[in-house]
Amino acid sequence: MKLKNIFLILSIISFVATGVIYPYLPQTIPAIWNFSGEVEQYFHKAYVFLLAALPFLIYMLIWLVPKIEPKRENYKKHKKAFEAVILSVIVVLLVRQWYGILISLNYLSDIHLPMKLAVGLLFIIMGNYMTQIKHNYTFGIKTPWTLASESVWQKTHRVGAYTFFMLGILWVAASFFHHRFVSFVLIALIIAVILFLFVYSYFIYDKERKNKIKNSN
Repeated sequence: MKLKNIFLILSIISFVATGVIYPYLPQTIPAIWNFSGEVEQYFHKAYVFLLAALPFLIYMLIWLVPKIEPKRENYKKHKKAFEAVILSVIVVLLVRQWYGILISLNYLSDIHLPMKLAVGLLFIIMGNYMTQIKHNYTFGIKTPWTLASESVWQKTHRVGAYTFFMLGILWVAASFFHHRFVSFVLIALIIAVILFLFVYSYFIYDKERKNKIKNSN
Protein backbone atom coordinates (compact mmCIF):
# COMPACT_ATOMS: atom_id res chain seq x y z
CA MET A 1 0.00 0.00 0.00
CA LYS A 2 1.30 3.47 -0.91
CA LEU A 3 2.22 5.81 1.94
CA LYS A 4 -0.27 8.46 0.80
CA ASN A 5 -3.09 5.90 0.96
CA ILE A 6 -2.09 5.04 4.51
CA PHE A 7 -2.43 8.72 5.41
CA LEU A 8 -5.85 8.84 3.77
CA ILE A 9 -6.95 5.90 5.93
CA LEU A 10 -5.48 7.56 9.03
CA SER A 11 -7.37 10.77 8.26
CA ILE A 12 -10.64 8.87 7.91
CA ILE A 13 -10.01 6.84 11.08
CA SER A 14 -9.20 10.05 12.94
CA PHE A 15 -12.48 11.63 11.85
CA VAL A 16 -14.50 8.57 12.86
CA ALA A 17 -12.66 8.33 16.20
CA THR A 18 -13.45 11.99 16.82
CA GLY A 19 -17.15 11.21 16.41
CA VAL A 20 -16.84 8.31 18.87
CA ILE A 21 -15.12 10.41 21.54
CA TYR A 22 -17.20 13.53 20.96
CA PRO A 23 -19.89 12.77 23.62
CA TYR A 24 -17.18 12.53 26.28
CA LEU A 25 -15.71 15.96 25.61
CA PRO A 26 -16.60 18.97 27.78
CA GLN A 27 -18.94 21.52 26.23
CA THR A 28 -16.06 23.92 25.61
CA ILE A 29 -12.53 22.90 24.70
CA PRO A 30 -9.22 24.82 24.59
CA ALA A 31 -8.59 26.08 21.06
CA ILE A 32 -5.92 28.78 21.17
CA TRP A 33 -2.83 28.92 23.39
CA ASN A 34 -0.57 31.93 23.97
CA PHE A 35 3.24 31.93 23.98
CA SER A 36 3.27 31.03 27.67
CA GLY A 37 1.28 27.87 27.08
CA GLU A 38 -1.88 29.30 28.65
CA VAL A 39 -5.25 28.82 27.00
CA GLU A 40 -6.49 32.10 25.52
CA GLN A 41 -9.73 30.97 23.89
CA TYR A 42 -12.19 28.13 24.31
CA PHE A 43 -14.50 27.01 21.50
CA HIS A 44 -17.58 24.82 21.50
CA LYS A 45 -16.59 21.16 21.35
CA ALA A 46 -18.02 20.87 17.80
CA TYR A 47 -14.78 22.62 16.80
CA VAL A 48 -13.06 19.21 16.93
CA PHE A 49 -14.93 18.16 13.78
CA LEU A 50 -13.37 21.05 11.87
CA LEU A 51 -9.93 19.96 13.08
CA ALA A 52 -10.75 16.35 12.21
CA ALA A 53 -11.82 17.31 8.67
CA LEU A 54 -8.68 19.35 7.89
CA PRO A 55 -6.31 16.38 7.31
CA PHE A 56 -8.73 14.89 4.78
CA LEU A 57 -9.23 18.27 3.05
CA ILE A 58 -5.46 18.82 2.84
CA TYR A 59 -5.04 15.29 1.48
CA MET A 60 -7.44 16.18 -1.33
CA LEU A 61 -4.84 18.65 -2.62
CA ILE A 62 -2.81 15.64 -3.83
CA TRP A 63 -5.69 14.86 -6.16
CA LEU A 64 -6.74 18.46 -6.95
CA VAL A 65 -3.46 20.28 -7.65
CA PRO A 66 -2.38 18.13 -10.63
CA LYS A 67 -5.71 18.87 -12.28
CA ILE A 68 -5.59 22.67 -11.89
CA GLU A 69 -1.83 23.32 -12.22
CA PRO A 70 -1.10 25.07 -15.56
CA LYS A 71 2.41 23.57 -15.60
CA ARG A 72 1.35 19.96 -15.16
CA GLU A 73 4.53 18.59 -16.67
CA ASN A 74 6.65 20.35 -14.07
CA TYR A 75 4.34 19.12 -11.33
CA LYS A 76 5.04 15.53 -12.38
CA LYS A 77 8.75 16.17 -11.83
CA HIS A 78 8.28 17.27 -8.22
CA LYS A 79 5.34 15.04 -7.36
CA LYS A 80 7.36 13.25 -4.66
CA ALA A 81 8.30 16.53 -2.98
CA PHE A 82 4.72 17.82 -3.12
CA GLU A 83 3.28 14.67 -1.58
CA ALA A 84 5.97 14.58 1.13
CA VAL A 85 5.11 18.14 2.22
CA ILE A 86 1.34 17.50 2.11
CA LEU A 87 1.68 14.34 4.21
CA SER A 88 3.89 16.21 6.68
CA VAL A 89 1.23 18.91 7.05
CA ILE A 90 -1.31 16.17 7.75
CA VAL A 91 0.92 14.86 10.55
CA VAL A 92 1.03 18.34 12.11
CA LEU A 93 -2.77 18.60 11.91
CA LEU A 94 -3.30 15.16 13.45
CA VAL A 95 -0.90 15.98 16.29
CA ARG A 96 -2.73 19.26 16.91
CA GLN A 97 -6.13 17.60 16.90
CA TRP A 98 -5.40 14.67 19.19
CA TYR A 99 -3.24 16.53 21.66
CA GLY A 100 -6.05 19.06 21.89
CA ILE A 101 -8.54 16.28 22.59
CA LEU A 102 -6.32 14.69 25.23
CA ILE A 103 -5.85 18.06 26.91
CA SER A 104 -9.62 18.59 26.88
CA LEU A 105 -10.04 15.23 28.63
CA ASN A 106 -7.34 16.17 31.18
CA TYR A 107 -4.96 13.41 30.10
CA LEU A 108 -2.31 15.95 29.08
CA SER A 109 -1.61 19.55 29.98
CA ASP A 110 0.97 20.84 27.49
CA ILE A 111 0.65 21.16 23.71
CA HIS A 112 3.79 23.23 23.08
CA LEU A 113 6.38 20.43 22.96
CA PRO A 114 4.60 18.15 20.43
CA MET A 115 3.50 21.06 18.25
CA LYS A 116 6.94 22.67 18.13
CA LEU A 117 8.51 19.30 17.33
CA ALA A 118 5.95 18.65 14.59
CA VAL A 119 6.35 22.11 13.03
CA GLY A 120 10.14 21.85 13.25
CA LEU A 121 10.11 18.51 11.44
CA LEU A 122 7.78 20.02 8.82
CA PHE A 123 10.30 22.79 8.11
CA ILE A 124 13.12 20.23 7.90
CA ILE A 125 11.18 18.15 5.38
CA MET A 126 10.29 21.24 3.36
CA GLY A 127 13.94 22.27 3.29
CA ASN A 128 14.99 18.78 2.27
CA TYR A 129 12.67 18.71 -0.75
CA MET A 130 12.72 22.39 -1.75
CA THR A 131 15.40 22.09 -4.43
CA GLN A 132 13.27 19.47 -6.20
CA ILE A 133 10.35 21.86 -6.72
CA LYS A 134 10.06 22.91 -10.36
CA HIS A 135 8.64 26.15 -11.68
CA ASN A 136 4.86 26.19 -11.12
CA TYR A 137 1.99 28.34 -9.83
CA THR A 138 0.65 26.36 -6.86
CA PHE A 139 3.55 24.98 -4.83
CA GLY A 140 6.78 26.52 -3.60
CA ILE A 141 8.16 30.00 -2.94
CA LYS A 142 5.93 32.17 -5.09
CA THR A 143 6.93 35.81 -5.45
CA PRO A 144 6.41 38.04 -8.51
CA TRP A 145 10.05 37.44 -9.42
CA THR A 146 10.24 33.66 -8.95
CA LEU A 147 7.09 33.32 -11.05
CA ALA A 148 8.57 35.55 -13.75
CA SER A 149 11.87 33.69 -14.09
CA GLU A 150 12.73 29.99 -13.83
CA SER A 151 16.36 30.76 -12.95
CA VAL A 152 15.26 33.07 -10.12
CA TRP A 153 12.89 30.30 -8.99
CA GLN A 154 15.74 27.78 -8.86
CA LYS A 155 18.16 30.07 -7.04
CA THR A 156 15.55 31.19 -4.51
CA HIS A 157 14.54 27.60 -3.76
CA ARG A 158 18.17 26.59 -3.40
CA VAL A 159 18.67 29.24 -0.72
CA GLY A 160 15.23 28.50 0.70
CA ALA A 161 16.20 24.87 1.20
CA TYR A 162 19.04 25.86 3.54
CA THR A 163 17.03 28.46 5.44
CA PHE A 164 13.98 26.22 5.96
CA PHE A 165 16.16 23.29 7.02
CA MET A 166 18.03 25.42 9.58
CA LEU A 167 14.75 26.94 10.75
CA GLY A 168 13.43 23.44 11.36
CA ILE A 169 16.53 22.49 13.35
CA LEU A 170 16.09 25.58 15.54
CA TRP A 171 12.38 24.80 16.09
CA VAL A 172 13.18 21.22 17.15
CA ALA A 173 15.95 22.39 19.50
CA ALA A 174 13.74 25.12 20.97
CA SER A 175 10.92 22.64 21.63
CA PHE A 176 12.58 21.69 24.90
CA PHE A 177 12.67 25.29 26.17
CA HIS A 178 9.23 26.24 27.46
CA HIS A 179 9.62 30.00 27.67
CA ARG A 180 7.60 32.85 26.21
CA PHE A 181 10.71 34.58 24.84
CA VAL A 182 11.70 31.43 22.91
CA SER A 183 8.29 31.32 21.25
CA PHE A 184 8.59 34.99 20.24
CA VAL A 185 12.01 34.30 18.72
CA LEU A 186 10.69 31.32 16.73
CA ILE A 187 7.83 33.33 15.26
CA ALA A 188 10.23 36.18 14.48
CA LEU A 189 12.52 33.72 12.67
CA ILE A 190 9.68 32.54 10.43
CA ILE A 191 8.82 36.14 9.51
CA ALA A 192 12.50 36.92 8.92
CA VAL A 193 12.97 33.91 6.62
CA ILE A 194 9.87 34.80 4.58
CA LEU A 195 10.97 38.44 4.20
CA PHE A 196 14.54 37.41 3.37
CA LEU A 197 13.45 35.06 0.58
CA PHE A 198 11.03 37.67 -0.77
CA VAL A 199 13.76 40.32 -0.94
CA TYR A 200 16.38 37.83 -2.16
CA SER A 201 14.21 36.80 -5.12
CA TYR A 202 13.80 40.47 -6.09
CA PHE A 203 17.54 41.18 -6.03
CA ILE A 204 18.33 38.04 -8.05
CA TYR A 205 15.70 39.00 -10.61
CA ASP A 206 16.93 42.60 -10.76
CA LYS A 207 20.52 41.41 -11.21
CA GLU A 208 19.52 39.13 -14.10
CA ARG A 209 17.48 41.94 -15.68
CA LYS A 210 20.44 44.33 -15.56
CA ASN A 211 22.76 41.68 -16.99
CA LYS A 212 20.38 41.14 -19.91
CA ILE A 213 20.26 44.87 -20.62
CA LYS A 214 24.03 45.09 -20.38
CA ASN A 215 24.55 42.15 -22.75
CA SER A 216 22.06 43.51 -25.28
CA ASN A 217 23.90 46.84 -25.57
